[in-house]
Amino acid sequence: MNNKSIWDADLYPASFPPLKENIKTDVLIIGAGISGLSCAYELLDSAESIAIVEQNAVYQGTTLRTTAKITYQHGYIYHDLNKKHGRDKARLYYEFNRGGIERIAEIVSSENIDCDFKVVNGYLFALTENERINIEKEAVAYEKIGVAYRLKPVNERLCPYDALEVKDQANFNITKYLREIVNILTARGVAIYENTRIIDVFGDAQTVAVTSGNKRILANKIIVCNHYPVYKKFNFFFTKMIPYYSYSVIAAEGGAGIEDANYINTTSPTIALRYVTHEGKRKLNISGASHEAYQFKQPLSEINRLKKFGKDKFGFPDYQYGWFAQDYATTDLFPLIGKIKDNIYVATSFNKWGMAAAAAGAMMIKNLIAKNDSVYAALFNPTRAAINCKFLGYNLKVVGTLLKTRRIPNRKVIKLKPDSAVILKKKGKRIGIYKDPEHKLYIVDITCPHMRCGLRFNNLAKTYDCKCHGSRFTYEGKLIDGPALKDLQRIPVTKLHEYLE
Repeated sequence: MNNKSIWDADLYPASFPPLKENIKTDVLIIGAGISGLSCAYELLDSAESIAIVEQNAVYQGTTLRTTAKITYQHGYIYHDLNKKHGRDKARLYYEFNRGGIERIAEIVSSENIDCDFKVVNGYLFALTENERINIEKEAVAYEKIGVAYRLKPVNERLCPYDALEVKDQANFNITKYLREIVNILTARGVAIYENTRIIDVFGDAQTVAVTSGNKRILANKIIVCNHYPVYKKFNFFFTKMIPYYSYSVIAAEGGAGIEDANYINTTSPTIALRYVTHEGKRKLNISGASHEAYQFKQPLSEINRLKKFGKDKFGFPDYQYGWFAQDYATTDLFPLIGKIKDNIYVATSFNKWGMAAAAAGAMMIKNLIAKNDSVYAALFNPTRAAINCKFLGYNLKVVGTLLKTRRIPNRKVIKLKPDSAVILKKKGKRIGIYKDPEHKLYIVDITCPHMRCGLRFNNLAKTYDCKCHGSRFTYEGKLIDGPALKDLQRIPVTKLHEYLE
């Protein structure tokens, strides 16, 4: 099984240079995933100039690891939104995401983008009797906020109960779509810089972004669209952004015998399904098994959970792809989109549903810039206080997680297999040692630079992950994303004898 995302095959064919000098631009966008690229697209006709900076490569972060379902049916959510926030806010959330679906469909049509875009039904289904009750509750919530639905049986191989069907959902090949968006942006003069990390953003009438290489970008407006927002003067996002892990597998062959649609069940850890077109064949994507990062689960075990579901339900014996994704959910279920300061905006934390929300968020940011107003401004205000039971519970758990991650036994490594890693503690220092398939060793200090949590090795993605706030690093120590702002300390291999027998 290939441990990369299935979307890897459609990566952008060219690379962009890192930023090597100070520049000025009308609009600076930080992050080149679907959110940042969508913002750039929406502002093409109104901005004098646009620059995009990405600390890795275009659309190769969280966006690359999506299931690419474009939907407002986000699992068992509208019952909770109605109960916790009221009917009006729940309706706004639904309308916002519905607008995102419509906008992507419009762009695909107007730009003639070949990206396997398909309009499908969406199904919220139940695997157990308790979930059937959830379906009934969600149906009541749909009625309250005006979501058109019907109860309909799906294939009995999947579940024995009626599911909630909604129409006019969609899915697509995310990287084929974004490849054409990047083509459009560059043809219109948008400057894109890869491998450029922003470490600070500040300013008033004219804003400034500072790179890790100490280059400065002067901009009239800055839109922060990276996975975890960079803005030191309002640095409490980590208290209300909960990192989640989720997983996907692609069945190698055969059909599941179910309708070509988007599916998700109501309980956690969830199971979600959709077909993808790959190598000219239709294959089933099974995803879900989501959990908060603080839970110390091995990714390969969760991948095996999805494989077992596919085998038990549909008889799939083999899988071509299996991958891991990390995303952020807010403590009140609403994304963080809007103004955090005059001329500084943010769009992030889409609660694992970033396709429709990113497109809708880009339109919202455009309205805020042009009119200083949006019907969604108060609901998604990124500076809002989201203090509730979830907020308190998460932040209390972080204390215990921090202590747990710092407890690493003092031990010596006797033998390390290729393509594996070990973490250990020696003389008060926590280190990770990874041996690649060619037997080359990489040694790093695995203390997270953000708040000093201990990191854990992800045996699927081959990364060191922070269970507290979601920072992630390659086995070489390079920061991938999260609230941390610098790489891990590399330890010379010449010092390896201090840690091995």
